[in-house]
Amino acid sequence: MSAIRSPYYASQVISAAFILLWIYTAGSKLINFGTYRLEMQHQVFSSEISAMLIYIVPTFELLAVILLLFQKTNKIGLMLSLLLIAAFTGYICLITIGYFPKVPCSCGGVIRSLGWKGHFIFNLAFLILAIFALYIETKREASDKEY
Repeated sequence: MSAIRSPYYASQVISAAFILLWIYTAGSKLINFGTYRLEMQHQVFSSEISAMLIYIVPTFELLAVILLLFQKTNKIGLMLSLLLIAAFTGYICLITIGYFPKVPCSCGGVIRSLGWKGHFIFNLAFLILAIFALYIETKREASDKEY
């Protein structure tokens, strides 16, 4: 096994972690859709943006899962995961620094128990993992082109 192939397994593990994360978060939203919709309506966004995000967020989370499942689309899935987790992390950062005039409802499920600062750290860890996995995938693609 070449040295460049070993880190590829780390990328696969990170992809699997994102698959679990997105299935959990999208599933939580869809199973408790009424509660999720109410919480989204209490966010700091306008009612029009909230109405769109109610459907866009779980759709993109599930799209990321599908893309991450296949080697051919895994890198796109990692890019979408990076985009999603960066947006969520940025939003939480703004909440924790007091940017918004009101603090919106927190996320559901296990993540709710973390609080906003814990949620920020959790997301930051996934943000770093996404960047690392994309770095690995880019190196792997460059290595594959050499052969």
